[in-house]
Amino acid sequence: MKQDRPDDNVPESEPFDAIVVGSGFGGAVAAARLAQAGLGVAVLERGRRWQRGSFPRTSDDLKQGWLWQSGRGLFDIRWLDRMLSVQGAGWGGGSLIYANVFARPLDETFRPHWPASYSRTTLDRYFDLAAYMLEVQQIQPDPRTGELPARTRAMEDLVARMDRAAGTVRPNLAVRFTEEPDHETLNRHGVPQYGCSFVGECVLGCNQGAKNSLDYNYLAVAERAGALAVTESEVIALEPEADTYTVTYRDHAGDGRRQVLQGRTVFLAAGAVGSTELLLRARDVDRTLPDLSPRLGEGFSGNGDFLAFIRRSRIQLDAGHGPTITTSSVVDFDEAGDQVWFQVQDGAYPAVLSRLVAGLDPTRGLRERVVRLGARIRTDRQRRRSVMALLLMGRDASAGRLTLDHHNEATVAWDNRANRSLYRAEGQVARAVAGMLGGRASILPTWSLLRRAITVHNLGGVPMGVNRTRGVINEYGEVHGYPGLYVVDGSAVPSATGVNPSASILAMAERNVERAIRALTGDEQWEAPEMTQAEPPPVPEERAMQSMSTDRRQRSGHGVRFRESMSGRLRIVGVSRTTRVSLDAQIAGWAPFLRDAGHPVALTGAVDIEGIGTAQPVSGTLELFPDAGDVAMRYRLRTHPESGDGLELVGVKHQRPANPLHLWSDLTTLRFETGVATGVLRMSVPGTLRLAGSIRGEAFLRRQRVVAVARFLAYFARGAVRGLRRVSVDGNR
Repeated sequence: MKQDRPDDNVPESEPFDAIVVGSGFGGAVAAARLAQAGLGVAVLERGRRWQRGSFPRTSDDLKQGWLWQSGRGLFDIRWLDRMLSVQGAGWGGGSLIYANVFARPLDETFRPHWPASYSRTTLDRYFDLAAYMLEVQQIQPDPRTGELPARTRAMEDLVARMDRAAGTVRPNLAVRFTEEPDHETLNRHGVPQYGCSFVGECVLGCNQGAKNSLDYNYLAVAERAGALAVTESEVIALEPEADTYTVTYRDHAGDGRRQVLQGRTVFLAAGAVGSTELLLRARDVDRTLPDLSPRLGEGFSGNGDFLAFIRRSRIQLDAGHGPTITTSSVVDFDEAGDQVWFQVQDGAYPAVLSRLVAGLDPTRGLRERVVRLGARIRTDRQRRRSVMALLLMGRDASAGRLTLDHHNEATVAWDNRANRSLYRAEGQVARAVAGMLGGRASILPTWSLLRRAITVHNLGGVPMGVNRTRGVINEYGEVHGYPGLYVVDGSAVPSATGVNPSASILAMAERNVERAIRALTGDEQWEAPEMTQAEPPPVPEERAMQSMSTDRRQRSGHGVRFRESMSGRLRIVGVSRTTRVSLDAQIAGWAPFLRDAGHPVALTGAVDIEGIGTAQPVSGTLELFPDAGDVAMRYRLRTHPESGDGLELVGVKHQRPANPLHLWSDLTTLRFETGVATGVLRMSVPGTLRLAGSIRGEAFLRRQRVVAVARFLAYFARGAVRGLRRVSVDGNR
């Protein structure tokens, strides 16, 4: 039953079985499943219903219709002291303005902050269910052009050039792609929708009606099953009675008067900031929930969010075309012994968003005056054409703490230093990507000037634990000490997911609400009616994350690459032949290189042997100052490695005892004394200089590349000196 205000005839003596506070990802799940279970449900949502075509676009006053703080608009943008938070307000919550990405975190994400019962194994069936409800799929070509957006192709070409293609995918999107976007069809829940028109306005509310936001699926299912929708009703207080909870809300649809509803159970889903703030007030201000855990407010995370813009790219990006996000690229490496993990996503930047961001920029006036003084003003249209957003998110420390300020509003204690490696890496990668696309990176001024992080993925604040001392809620979201009070939104997520967290919130809510329904109804077998229809969809991000995880282990500590050439004469099959070898050498990761006692370096290249046709491909390994024996370097090469029947060449560089004057000759002379080839190859002085000049670090960031080169040179120097000392001792014996 659709209703925008509570029915005045609902008698107070008949409380609802459940009151759901909020209609975002957690609240929509709770509303749908509780109603499907036959329970009486009321959903209180502070925002309005946004019908197709009603989202703000052209108003010159950006605050009218846009901001919650001014006219109860779509965006709730709040300064939480050390962090800028962006949330949605409306029937559908954050789904109205999110970028549609449905991504599952790796299993390693659930350690160490999560209860042991949470894993991909236990949650995957709920991820599948949520994916079914949202009808997710990967981006399809624009039916009007038959092509993918230019920025999709540009990002995929970029990672291919970087040899990182395996870490980039086109993620699942909660978007309706059809061959006729302007033709209305029914989705699987019987709700009419249109197809994606590729205008890039997903994060502004989809006026096309192609975005699979929660009002088109979960909430529609909830209302069809009998849930009562009470919009424009902002919950401000909770109070337990004997067997019920009294929920007080401010009626924004009327004159702002306080109204109350009663429910036997309450499911909080007002968002990480909203739910935590409401509980803090109930404990510390109203004192209606005085026994809430002292840990309330802990574990807050911004999900490692970082925002940058690529300006004046020489490559055509057409950033206003397509869904907001079309690619996700995983970055996974070790930094000072710790893993740094995040992903980079291309972002549409339509004209209306450009104007909105400009209007919200606190430094806008100053910067425009500086630009005018330099006579470098460009038109909005020219600037928009050359701007693409980069959206980055990762696994931050998840150590923020929400408290109430003197206005009894949420503020966060956030330590940028604890996330220094992540933020620094995200900024450097954003600049690197911009450079490789032929443009410049511009970091949001809230960070570059004010050092205030921004998050559109608020998580945490209501930690889980086995008792009140260790957490606010148990592993199923029920509040310790207050039976029937549940938290089912992002505030219950114990740590950053590193990926867009909507899928994780949905899966957690599906799991925990199912458990609550079984307890409320006494039916231990109850499950969502759609569960049997939910076939596992493709999970493209799994391949990317696994691939980059393997790559990180192989490249742990970063490595180096260099080139070397040697020439001389080898006796092969009884004939002395002029021979030249050109090799590309790579240490993929410093940590695995050191762990292996042989210290292997991968080699590829070519060998040109007089009288045996043209240069032949060759590959193998170089053992560089191995731990055992008196060998400085051992080369194992095979020609035509792909066939397995080529020549095997084994050569060694020895260091002679006692005389340092031999060092140069020893380290540039490769002797073949066994096998099918015997003889000597040498590296010339110019060749040695070219080798030194070819050494390059293997890492995403310039600083890491410089460190890798310096570390390699230091290792080589130590190895040469150590080898000289070793053979000197042996010679004295």
